[in-house]
Amino acid sequence: MAASISATELDVLSEWLESTDNKKIFNEYIKINYAIRHNMNQYDVEQTKKIIAKKIKNDRRRFNYQKVYKYAAVIVLLISMPFVYKYYNNDIEVIIEPGTNKAILSLEDGKQIILEKGTEYHYQNRVSNGEELVYTEISSGKELKYNYLTIPRGGRFFIHLSDGTKVWLNSETKLKYPVSFIKGQPREVELVYGEAYFDVSHSTLHNGDAFKVHTQIQNIEVLGTEFNIKAYQNEESLYTTLVKGRITIDNGIVSKFLNPGQQAIVNIQNEQLKIIDDIDTTPEIAWKNNFFMFDKQKLEVMMKTLSRWYDIEVVFENEEAKEVIFSGILNREDHIEELLENIEKTNEVHFEIDSKKITIQ
Repeated sequence: MAASISATELDVLSEWLESTDNKKIFNEYIKINYAIRHNMNQYDVEQTKKIIAKKIKNDRRRFNYQKVYKYAAVIVLLISMPFVYKYYNNDIEVIIEPGTNKAILSLEDGKQIILEKGTEYHYQNRVSNGEELVYTEISSGKELKYNYLTIPRGGRFFIHLSDGTKVWLNSETKLKYPVSFIKGQPREVELVYGEAYFDVSHSTLHNGDAFKVHTQIQNIEVLGTEFNIKAYQNEESLYTTLVKGRITIDNGIVSKFLNPGQQAIVNIQNEQLKIIDDIDTTPEIAWKNNFFMFDKQKLEVMMKTLSRWYDIEVVFENEEAKEVIFSGILNREDHIEELLENIEKTNEVHFEIDSKKITIQ
């Protein structure tokens, strides 16, 4: 969650924590939040609680409980709950399953292979166990041969390129890449659309050959680093977030360096490039670690993200509900019904589920 919180939100949280059951839930939230941010299983629940309690006490004296944000900023603990909340439609239980590992591999000859959990695939220098696709390095001569890996809605996949670069692919994503790279030339791939996290094999392991990622309106060049690119179709902007190393972004108009903790935003319509400094990269890459992490997100943006993973249609009957803001964390393995019930408890919105369609009232 974000580091800042309004006085009203602190008051709500303080009262909520008076319940023993809620304290247990809060402890779990702290564990999950800490584990994501620090990539380790060591955490100090009591120390974190003391810090928050002190902030609650101080802010209660300092503020007069005015509404801080323009919209209704509500704290929702979106974590795995010890129950399963079910919606019923005409006495039929409706449960929307989370996404799974699945992808479509398009070979250089046009043949398509379905990759999914429980299946195996072996061909030349590539092998898949249904959860990841691994390429081994082979001599490719002077001609590049390309494969495509397409991740449908409700899917995710991991690919290990022939140069050792690791790529995590989110739902509704398509990546174009060589079966093997040519030594002495830049290692180039294309994120056709969607979201991907790159952990690039350093150029020093490849005689200085740089690694380039092309998208519809920008080109990125790296030597060896970790970064996230979000370039979904029908979105207003393209987001590149640098976690480690350094990259160069070129949108055809201007070229900029990006340092760790910075995010580049390119407007798809006018191609203007903006750099944001000192962002918290954790929410941007939480999906890679199998979590949703929403930091004061509008419900419209939040539901668009969820719709890709749960492969659902979202309809807003209440236009004002699009602007309601939520923060929280959700394990991507959880059913969406648990999430929706927690949001409904805020009394800001109401959900109706009909098969794979969610209507927001």
